[in-house]
Amino acid sequence: MSKETITIWGRKFEMEIKYDCYEGEEILETQKEAASSFLKAEKSIEASLEKVKEYCTAMNPDEIGSEPIENIFKYVAPKYVFVPRNTDKHVAAIMCNYKFDQENGIAVVFENEILAKIGKQDIVL
Repeated sequence: MSKETITIWGRKFEMEIKYDCYEGEEILETQKEAASSFLKAEKSIEASLEKVKEYCTAMNPDEIGSEPIENIFKYVAPKYVFVPRNTDKHVAAIMCNYKFDQENGIAVVFENEILAKIGKQDIVL
């Protein structure tokens, strides 16, 4: 595990990079490449903001209301970057706490540095 500075939705974070790796296993070269490429994908990360807002509004319309979300950090708090074991493509996810689902949180998953899906953290764990 290492820590990297990354800008997520206009705000800088010191994020821990966690690799899917059992004790005694080596981190795969593709995982290292995925993390490195993801950290450089600033435009894709920034572009994911609108989809995260849409996800929150769709999941909790009563709590959020009909007004556009001005500050995503009111509902979503990035915690760390998770890099699963994958040899086919680069996969990295921003793992976040979510105000309305503290138990499951949200994963913002990128494949080959492009937003692939948003959902509960178990979609990538």
